[in-house]
Amino acid sequence: MAGTARIIGAKQLEQALLAAFEEWTREDVNERHWREKFEDDYRYPGPPTLRKNGEIAGNPRDILDTEALYESGVESYKFTRGATGAEANWHWDAKNSSGEEYAWFVHEGQGPHSRVPRPWTDELASEYLFETSAIKRDLMNALDRHLNA
Repeated sequence: MAGTARIIGAKQLEQALLAAFEEWTREDVNERHWREKFEDDYRYPGPPTLRKNGEIAGNPRDILDTEALYESGVESYKFTRGATGAEANWHWDAKNSSGEEYAWFVHEGQGPHSRVPRPWTDELASEYLFETSAIKRDLMNALDRHLNA
């Protein structure tokens, strides 16, 4: 019958895809990927600085510091399923001593205290970077597990 097609088990396929996506965002992205990105070493120009936690920031250095920025994102994780699919969201809303959210300044390397971009979200935001990333491999593994369960 030309021009027709039939998919058997579409509901099961949809449920497996949603479950894999939720597992991936919760376990691979929220529980592991963000931590790795915040612990990545970034070259930093200039002399060492004293962090708010009392440690001297070396070079290269990570962006954990007091972990306020990291925790604000991880704790904000929200997964929702709706009629049109599912989505995962994070919001890094840690505030500096002036009461201003500073995630953008750190991510983009802007502002008085940030000179080097630390783009911890880029592998998920950029299709090009995602294609060659370990986090994509993790998604494919989650899909494989759920589709073969």
